[in-house]
Amino acid sequence: MLFFAVIITFAILKFFNTPYNIYSVLISSYEKRMIHAYGDCKNESWGFYNKVIKKFNLKNEDIKIFNDEGSVTLENIFNLKISNKVNPKYLLILNYQSQNNQNIYDSKYNIIKKYKTAFRFNNCYLMKLND
Repeated sequence: MLFFAVIITFAILKFFNTPYNIYSVLISSYEKRMIHAYGDCKNESWGFYNKVIKKFNLKNEDIKIFNDEGSVTLENIFNLKISNKVNPKYLLILNYQSQNNQNIYDSKYNIIKKYKTAFRFNNCYLMKLND
């Protein structure tokens, strides 16, 4: 009976890849694990969110977020003040997919024409309202 319990325990540990997962949690920082899971500038773009929120101190700013790939947005993780205004102070455009080298200002988001690019990383943009 003990033999079968040990075999089942090892099978479960192997199936869930437990030793590697424990090692990964101990070695990698929280930020690296989050970027690995949610992407830097792909999928939910957690790395870009994190970088922009810290660099520009946007915790208390009006922000509207568009994810061009259709992935979920993560504003609830950061407790961002998501704006319902027509023209919020900041826009985050994530995973922008251009066609034929299309400029972001020619995109399907008409609201962008009122904004300037404050920060860009790959295909993710932080746009600030023109004053």
